[in-house]
Amino acid sequence: MPIAIHTQPGRARPTVDGVIAALAARPGPVVLDSADSQPGRGRFTIAAFEPVRVRLWHTGGEDPFTGLGDELRATSGPLAWQTTPVPPAARVFSGGWVGYFAYEAGRFIETLPATTADDVALPLARFALYDSAAVHDARTGDWTLVAADLPRAVARGVARPSPAERLAAWQALLADAERKTPVIPPPPPPELPRHNMTRSCYERMVQRAIAHIAAGDIFQVNLARRESFPVREPPATTYLRLRQTNPAAYAAFLQWDEVPATAPDGVAARGASRRCAILSSSPELFLHVRDGRVLTRPIKGTRPRSSDSAVDAAQRAELAASAKDRAELAMIVDLERNDLGRVCRYGSVRVVVPPDSPAAPFALESHPTVHHLVADVAGELSCGFDVIDLLRACFPGGSITGAPKVRAMEIIDALEPTVRSLYTGSIGYVGLDGAATFNIAIRTLIAAGERIHLYAGGGIVADSRPADEYEETVAKALGMRWALDGAGVVIPDPCATNREVP
Repeated sequence: MPIAIHTQPGRARPTVDGVIAALAARPGPVVLDSADSQPGRGRFTIAAFEPVRVRLWHTGGEDPFTGLGDELRATSGPLAWQTTPVPPAARVFSGGWVGYFAYEAGRFIETLPATTADDVALPLARFALYDSAAVHDARTGDWTLVAADLPRAVARGVARPSPAERLAAWQALLADAERKTPVIPPPPPPELPRHNMTRSCYERMVQRAIAHIAAGDIFQVNLARRESFPVREPPATTYLRLRQTNPAAYAAFLQWDEVPATAPDGVAARGASRRCAILSSSPELFLHVRDGRVLTRPIKGTRPRSSDSAVDAAQRAELAASAKDRAELAMIVDLERNDLGRVCRYGSVRVVVPPDSPAAPFALESHPTVHHLVADVAGELSCGFDVIDLLRACFPGGSITGAPKVRAMEIIDALEPTVRSLYTGSIGYVGLDGAATFNIAIRTLIAAGERIHLYAGGGIVADSRPADEYEETVAKALGMRWALDGAGVVIPDPCATNREVP
């Protein structure tokens, strides 16, 4: 049966900041935020709150990919638009499942070790079903409101407001957000974080990875470290600052109150709760699929930005000319082509060559704290395959594992002491129409109870230098540190305390 989709323009035109601030006090807020407004990147932002249902998956339980696939079959279908013509923003997202897969969800796809300490303790995957949303068009500044009339069985007996009532609630929220300009206070004073390894430990980890490469185990591997801070302000405040210090095309803000126990079907049980939030400023697209057309956009190769324009231009030129960085990206492009080839029509997988690129067939992008090399790899899904098949074929993204992927993931488990949790997993949505967009969850802060965790990593190849690799993680963490505590001008030596998680 077709799903009726009601749309209307938002009468108020608040900023995205204003809407995020207003949503933070509502139940289950999510924002898939295109905070990077550069041409060709970051046009639409999706905001939603008060989900119809929430599904959680935990380590040792049901396969989250199978579980989400079952939910999608029960809640997706042809859309019957109640407004014509359909606004472009409404076609981006008309309702659906929003959430994440943690990096360790890859253990449900491949047989992998599981020896890292889980001291974050977030669900392995968490998705919530939303039957209304507001979609912002950065090109026009307009908001489009959508509400889906889902079958009663989907809500499982929970009474839902009518589409008209939900649209009216959105109009009220937009009007309130327009009246109140959010005040983003200065960040709390800097403090030394707790680390899961010292600088010397990270450099030794890089050396061990280079030894694996020399032995022929792998061609490259991505290794990460973590800094943890006490939560000293509401997560939404930190996120609003993050979207200023490190805007990104595939950013996200998700917030919920989590209980430690779950019912057998994965629905949250009653009990004491803790506030959890995901604050992502990711520049990297993992997967986008619509009408069978697929795109992935791996990133490899990094140089730090400089406030000196001449130095900054020199860093860009060095990255564009770097044979090492282009080779590193080429390896991951080949891996992604192979992954897409599992579910895409034969002959359809290709690298999209950007026009006038100094690093063709790759593009060079500049972000607030770093320059990156990126590549577009496209394909067309074969008949009989859907977004869950695509996720299984590609998850986790090759740019944050290494090549060959499975052996690289085994080495990551052996070398890194703690779980990555959401870091290098994926955040995104699957719409009621089957379209989907997921990021690679890099440049991502994870707030879990009283701690907020910052991860940074990089790709290790045969000619990597351990000290340089560590400095690259510092550059990647810079935008997040600015948002957390303003430590962007003078960063305390993160290993000065020499503390390590046992």
